Amino acid sequence: MKKLLNIGLPIIVIVLLIITLFAGHKINKKNSASKKKEIFNLTQQLQAKNDQISIVQKFFLQNNKNINDVVSPNYINFSEIFKDRNLGNFENYTISKYKTNDILFNANIKALASAYIDFYNEDSDIILATSDGVFASGKLNDINKFKKIKSNIASLVKFEDFYVNDQYGVKDILVDSDIIYVSLIGEKEKNCHDLKIIKSKINKEFLDFEIFYETLECVNKKNKHGFRAHQGAGGRMVKKNNSSILFTTGEFRNRPLAQDLNSNYGKILDIDTFSKEAKIISLGHRNPQGLYYSNKYDFIISTEHGPKGGDEVNLNKNPLKLIKNFGWPISSYGEHYHKNYSKEILDQAPLNDSHKKYGFTEPIKYFVPSIGISEIVPLDKNDIEFFIGAMGSEIIEKDLGLHYIKFDENRDKITDHDYVLLNERVRDMVVSQDRKTIVLFLETSGSIAIIKKIK
Repeated sequence: MKKLLNIGLPIIVIVLLIITLFAGHKINKKNSASKKKEIFNLTQQLQAKNDQISIVQKFFLQNNKNINDVVSPNYINFSEIFKDRNLGNFENYTISKYKTNDILFNANIKALASAYIDFYNEDSDIILATSDGVFASGKLNDINKFKKIKSNIASLVKFEDFYVNDQYGVKDILVDSDIIYVSLIGEKEKNCHDLKIIKSKINKEFLDFEIFYETLECVNKKNKHGFRAHQGAGGRMVKKNNSSILFTTGEFRNRPLAQDLNSNYGKILDIDTFSKEAKIISLGHRNPQGLYYSNKYDFIISTEHGPKGGDEVNLNKNPLKLIKNFGWPISSYGEHYHKNYSKEILDQAPLNDSHKKYGFTEPIKYFVPSIGISEIVPLDKNDIEFFIGAMGSEIIEKDLGLHYIKFDENRDKITDHDYVLLNERVRDMVVSQDRKTIVLFLETSGSIAIIKKIK
């Protein structure tokens, strides 16, 4: 029987993958017409197939194996979809796109495959990490083949949901010289989750990770506000200087934690890379998914998901002088998903429109309806122009693409805002040091896109 299973499982995997890929293609196609009913039905089908793949993955994990090694043991291959097309109405940029079928798991049910990326080796190489902890490296000038890198992540992250459930998994990677940092959702205790950062010296044969940082407390799934890992993890990292990195944390939907100075959650933290001690830079965050620090001009710009509406772009000038409070869940331009919360919950999370009226810092920009906001990257060396990724699922709401914003010279207000449709959920972005190349991971189809500045 066991021998029969060993023969049959790879075939089952292939069949499931074909069905899943077909469903993902249909979702992408239907999105272009914004047909909600069809999207919903296909999403349900995709969920069912993902559940089946997860069952097979659980079987492999029980036998100390991984389904990814069966489908593609050595490489993650990408095939060219198109090359050097104009980027919408941005005449000074071109975009190329490369798709893979070798990434099996996603970070959202409306995605086919999810991964995070960063430059390495003077921006000539790219390191990739899938949401379920598979690592690979490739060349920017030869994007078609990424060689897988083995690691010891399974010895550090042992709870099963990390590898099979789209709510958990990797949340970001950061390469600093020859070190890679990986943020992820951990399980400190049974049914009590935390955020961790693991690190390893980069070795393209094997990544030997160790725990670098973990939040002091964990968030119990059983709390009055509920628990949603994928809606409140944060996990973005950027280098602040040679001795510290900035790290965003969400509140896993335990909303009051964002206003609690004794909690690590709902914050932007400054972590010393030597002592590993963290201090709070700002609080009142729901789920910060984009982060950039301008060392030249000393400001943080972050993006975060609102609830139903109210995605925010937040600007924090001179962040070390004063801990700023961005208001969540006292203030938000979004609203609760449900209307039947108790008085106690609504008193703790009233979601007042105004921030300033309640003593909080107003967002520099907010989106109603939400765009499914994600990563932010600078486009110029003066840190005035930026691209912001949008996930979501509605083209009419300007999801599934890139938002362009431009600040005035003092970076006090946004003077220009534009949008380009990609028909893809933009999960991650990274920009080269010269600001001329942007690499994106597009998770609706499981693709890498390369945007180049040509003027």
